[in-house]
Formats: sequence, structure tokens, C-alpha cells
Amino acid sequence: MPTRLPGPLHVAMILTLACPAALAAQTSTKAESRGDEDSPAKPNTDWFQTAGYGVFVHYLAGLQNDRHQIQSLGHQTTWDQCVREFDVERFAQTMDEVQAGYVIFTVMQRRREMIAPNATFDRMTGYAPGQACATRDLVEDLHRALNRHRIPLLLYWTGDGPVDDPKAAAAFGAKTPVTTDFVRKWASVAQEYAERYQDKVAGWWVDGCYRFIGYDEEKLGILAAALRAGNSKRIVAFNPGVEPQVRAYSRHEDFTCGEQNRFYDMPVGRFIDGKQWHILSYLGTNWGQPGSQYTKRELAEYVFDVCRRGGVVSIDVLLFRDGALDRSQVEMLKAVRHELVTGEARPPVPPGNHAYRKPAQLLSLDGSHALEVNSGVHFPRLGVDGRKDTHALAGGQWPWTFEVDLIDTLAVRRVKVTFGPGYATQFEVRLSRDRAAWHTVAAKRGHDGSPFEATFDPRPARYIRICGQKPDGPNQPGTQMSIAELEVYQ
Repeated sequence: MPTRLPGPLHVAMILTLACPAALAAQTSTKAESRGDEDSPAKPNTDWFQTAGYGVFVHYLAGLQNDRHQIQSLGHQTTWDQCVREFDVERFAQTMDEVQAGYVIFTVMQRRREMIAPNATFDRMTGYAPGQACATRDLVEDLHRALNRHRIPLLLYWTGDGPVDDPKAAAAFGAKTPVTTDFVRKWASVAQEYAERYQDKVAGWWVDGCYRFIGYDEEKLGILAAALRAGNSKRIVAFNPGVEPQVRAYSRHEDFTCGEQNRFYDMPVGRFIDGKQWHILSYLGTNWGQPGSQYTKRELAEYVFDVCRRGGVVSIDVLLFRDGALDRSQVEMLKAVRHELVTGEARPPVPPGNHAYRKPAQLLSLDGSHALEVNSGVHFPRLGVDGRKDTHALAGGQWPWTFEVDLIDTLAVRRVKVTFGPGYATQFEVRLSRDRAAWHTVAAKRGHDGSPFEATFDPRPARYIRICGQKPDGPNQPGTQMSIAELEVYQ
């Protein structure tokens, strides 16, 4: 499940400023997936895929209306007053500045406070207008402001409802596992919004619909029908929780929720089990936090590569009470769009190298967990960036593993490793199709640090590891392994 303190939000629609990389890589309507190749594609997501990237923000009573949180700018009022103060024009202008392909905005999360009036909620809970649901229709105002810049709006919703508000939870019968009666009641609240906004809301990103709290295909279907009321082309995603890789969840969704704790995973193709491939993660150190854990180049090139393969990226950023964003994050988002508009598909360096700019990780020697980046600057991508003057290096452990996901399964027959300032005297090269069964295709003892190359019978593989076993401490020949460049060839 996502970090439920700040929850995610999303929005989208076709733009004249389309992502050329996405258009160039647009696949046919036949689904491309890791699983069911015959799954139908989702044509309603065409505009979403063309948009390339969008902005996700958390706007919640526990953030923008809590004086102890940075997002509140030190202010705390009633929720109704907080919503009235939000400057939609300022927010929309910033979204235009960063050329967001869409916006995802939270309606509520676990509590009673919502950003727009809802008579169904008030009637069922007994709250008066303004006590829970804001009297200002912030959704309507957001649409109006964003639409002037041709930026589509998506909304964040949850399947578990106002579970943290005793009065509202009792009114809906919220409990675990969720019941069909609860889902129908809670869906009726969403349906009021869905019918009101019609084509003003392009989609929903729905949190809190986990199997472990009782959601199944029947209950997801009830909620999906309510969310599409008033606009059958509205796209919907349901969150299965954070998983190792982006995956499809339900037959009732159009795109993957894709919640991840970092931007790493990459699509094989546009569709996975017939659903549009989409990933959501945060730019700062956590959901809705300031700053960036990525460099401009790193984030921009990642989004470009995902877009080129047919995927979509949503980036969570900090939103202040007055509608402003963290300025450093604005500059990051501008760099992303600049890369999507001006970037070009780069040929592998060297030619034919399938590891070039592929997702890479710094892992423990046995591959069981990720390691920190040594000195905070030797990122894993530096081992596959086509440059010999940069290198990837793990911190905290002497023996460690450098892993690269080739995305596609290839018949690998040659591997070349160029070490950085530090080199392993003993290491192994391992390949895998599924990241479960590994096969050692080359090994070296007593290595002197020079570039290492191995050729072997072709073996189908998607993942490759360089496992540096020695030295495993100081006062030995060699030093802690660093990877200047890993090259993989068919």
C-alpha cells in the first residue's frame, strides 16, 4: 500500500504538446505484456500515453491544514476555509510552466475531509455542509483553471473510505474485511462526483482497494462502475500496493496504478496484460516532500526512456497551502518535459550494447537487498551510462553485486566489464531470465583490474549480475569493486 500519510493523485488528456518519444514508440493496439499477450488493449488511454508524464500532488487536511507541516505554511483554519484559500490559478500556471501532461489531485484520504460538496456523504453521515465536504467545489475550479492550459485532471480516491473518522466509518459500515454493502454505499459517494463532473475529470487513481482488506473483482467492479458514471471513457486504476515491479491488478482498470518507492522499473511495451503501463513515485525523499533524490539528467532520461517504450510516468511533488510548488522541484519537472520534447533516442554506446541506460541496482553479494550509494554520488546508472570516466559503487559492504535489467529477454553471448578505480580480484558473471534462477557464465580469480570480456554459448536472459567476491576487506590485492561500464551483447 502507498504511504498513506500523503496519498497520491493523477490527471490527464491529449495535448498538442505531445511527447515525440512516445509517439515514435507507439505500439499497435495488440497488447504487449509480461503475461497475457492476448489481453485487449485500452484505447481510452491513448491520450494518457501521448501525454508522457504528469504531476501528482497530495492536498489533505493533515498536510495543508496542519500548522506543524511544511505544506501548511504555518497556517491552520477550518478545512472549509483552507479549501477556499487554495489558489487554483497559481497552481494551474505552474502546471503550465512545467508543461505537465496531466494532474492527479486528491479528493480525500481516510478522513472525512473532502475538497468538494457531496450531498450523499453529508446525508449518510449526518455532517453539515462544510464540516466534512468543503462548500467550495475545488474540483470544478481546478478543472476550469487547468483546462485553460489544456491540462487534463484526474482525481485520487480510496476504496477504504473515511476509516479514520469514527462517525463516518460507522455510517458506512467500514471494517475489515470490507463488505459488499460498504462498497456500494461508499461507491454512491464517488458516483455523485462522477456524474457531476462528466468529461471534466479524465480519470481516477484509486488507493486502498487491497485484496487483504477484502476487495475482489466483484467489489472492484461496483466501484469502477460508479467512477465511470457520467463518462464511460474515464480511465481508472486500482492500487494493489507497492510491489517489486509494476503490474496489472484488475480487469476493471485501464492503466496500472504503478505505485513504487523509486523510479526504476521500465516497461517491456506499452501494455501489460492489456493495461496501459504507468508508474507513480515521489521526487523528494517521500510522498509530498521537498527537494529531489534524483539529478535532472537522471530523472529526465528515465522518463524519456519509459515514454519511448510506451509507458507513462506520474511524479509526486510537494504542494503548499497556497497552490505553490517547491521551486527546486519545478525546475526538475521542466527538465523532464524539455527532455521529452527535445531528446532523441540515443544509439547504444558502444553500438550493440544492450545494457546501455538500462535500470541498474547496487545489491548485497547474494542479491537479497539493495545497498546505499557510496559517498552518495556513485549511482548505479553510472555503470551503464556509456562513459568510462564515471562509475557505480556500493557503500557499506566490500563484496557486492551490480545488477542490470535488460528489460527484453535476449540471447546473450558476450559480456564486457570495465572496472572503475576499484576492481574485484575474484568475481562471477551471472545471467537469469526470471531473477530467480541464476547461471554463472564466466568467473575470474586473481584479476588485475583490466577490462574483462567473456564470450559463451548464447543464453536467454533478461537480468545480468557482476558479483564481486574479493577483496572482502582491506589489506588485500585490489580494492572494493567499482563498475565503470557493463556491456552486454547478443
